[in-house]
Amino acid sequence: MNDRIEEALRRGTSFLMAQSHSAGCFEGKLSSSTFPTCAYAWVQIALGKFPDSDLVEWLVHNQHQDGTWSLDVSNQPNRGATLFAKLILQQVVKRQPTPQVETALARIPDYPHDLALVKLAYAAFEQSEWTKLTISKNMLPVLAMAQKVSALLPRLRAVLKPPTNVLPPVDLFTTPMFQKLFIAEQHTLAAVFLMIELNTKKRVEIIDRLFDWLKTHMLSDGSWFRVNYITALSNLALIEFRKKGSRKGSELDRMIDESLSWLVSTRNSDGGCREALNLNVWDTALSTISVIDINGSKGAEDVRSAGGWLVQNQNADGGWAFSGLPGSYLPSDADDTALALFALLKLRMADSNSAIHRGLQWLRAHQGRDGSWSTYIPGQGDVGCVSITSHAIEALIEAGGFDTEINRACRWLKRQISPDGYWSDLWLAKNTYGTANAITALIQTGERDSNEVHRGVQWLESAQNRDGGWGEDMFGNRTESTVEQTAWSAGALLLVNPQNESGWKGIKYLLDNQRFDGSWNASCVGIYWEIIGGYADPINASVFPLRALYQAKCAMEISRSTSLFFESNETT
Repeated sequence: MNDRIEEALRRGTSFLMAQSHSAGCFEGKLSSSTFPTCAYAWVQIALGKFPDSDLVEWLVHNQHQDGTWSLDVSNQPNRGATLFAKLILQQVVKRQPTPQVETALARIPDYPHDLALVKLAYAAFEQSEWTKLTISKNMLPVLAMAQKVSALLPRLRAVLKPPTNVLPPVDLFTTPMFQKLFIAEQHTLAAVFLMIELNTKKRVEIIDRLFDWLKTHMLSDGSWFRVNYITALSNLALIEFRKKGSRKGSELDRMIDESLSWLVSTRNSDGGCREALNLNVWDTALSTISVIDINGSKGAEDVRSAGGWLVQNQNADGGWAFSGLPGSYLPSDADDTALALFALLKLRMADSNSAIHRGLQWLRAHQGRDGSWSTYIPGQGDVGCVSITSHAIEALIEAGGFDTEINRACRWLKRQISPDGYWSDLWLAKNTYGTANAITALIQTGERDSNEVHRGVQWLESAQNRDGGWGEDMFGNRTESTVEQTAWSAGALLLVNPQNESGWKGIKYLLDNQRFDGSWNASCVGIYWEIIGGYADPINASVFPLRALYQAKCAMEISRSTSLFFESNETT
């Protein structure tokens, strides 16, 4: 087994290093998804163009046998994705009918329109009423109360969330509530509100304020939030603004052209579009950490340029965003900041000391009052996240001197365990990821014998598939095994107990499923947007198995030393 692990680590690390860009960063090509693909087609139609033929082929090719589409490559039928794809293919048939598309349309089930963002698209093609997309502005006080209660009692957030079949009123934009929404919700609703206002009340002051908001929040690369669907909605709102006779002239034209060019950059070779342009800060940080763990000082030298890239792409406030964009402010988030910090701390580069200091200050300032870390700003449409808090703990342990912050975070983590013994995560799939991260963080803070770690281990063991792997979808339902989920689950179990049987079965699954070139097949394990779904990242499918195999190597060394210790005692 030891020889297999060593060889798998060698081939896997070699493959991972080959994914490094000349700039030093690592960047996986994310998989295509239905919502961003349909959104780009919608933009093309709004501009009077026919959707690209390879895009139409992607939609037809990714239809399931039952006539539905999935949100992502997890292949689970989804009503919203199906209705969005149906709308686009209907527009294709109107402009250029083909037997292939007509056959695809004939197979689609008849679903009710129960998702507001899909109804918005149907309204744009005059198949739904603009006036019925939103609730009455008289409901604003109710929304305000729900927002306040959610902030005070985060556990009630899921219960108090607004319905998905209707949008909030445009007037929400002019209230303090808008500023307290989650950042992605703000970006989505600003564009949506502009489209609705242009087609309903047409209040000039509101329209101008919404346009100014979009103008202010447009990034230097032409995107909004570096996300396809958000950028497509913003582009569509601006196109609609131009059609309604806006006097913004060349400024409006420039914004439309630049955002369209950015949307083109999200196209994949399979014809579809990916949701995020990249996750290169995440990919670079995790790759750097993995290579250093496996190859020590030699590994640190191999990824030194990655450390330089991380320093160059640190935000002015000391944090890191999910995607590096020098000279333009993409908001810092706690997960990428924690991982980038952890990577730089492991690298021990003298010229990164200032970046590390500022990053630690950012992380310390963004810890919530309850001890957790949320994605962006604690309490502002955001809630504490298990994996992010765990990553922050690891970074602060590596830095040293942050016992108070670490202890607060551990207390929060221990409170988040479910009655069944798992931790649920916000971003990746889902209960396995949350549980593995929580166990890892608690172990590193000396909580190996805690009741929470014991319960988490029992849950992971019970969730293992018969093939030795682990797998679940974005809702926590068990699925076929994936290498990513198998890796973080097996790694956590072996960290607790180097002889854990379930952990070693997971390692065997990883060894058996590694390709000859050292890679593994990437699966959709996140990062999830609640409506749009997730995507597969090939970097995830390398770094997580490598980290698990490295943990297995360490476990074997511990087991050997323990065995020698007992043998020595028996001889004595």
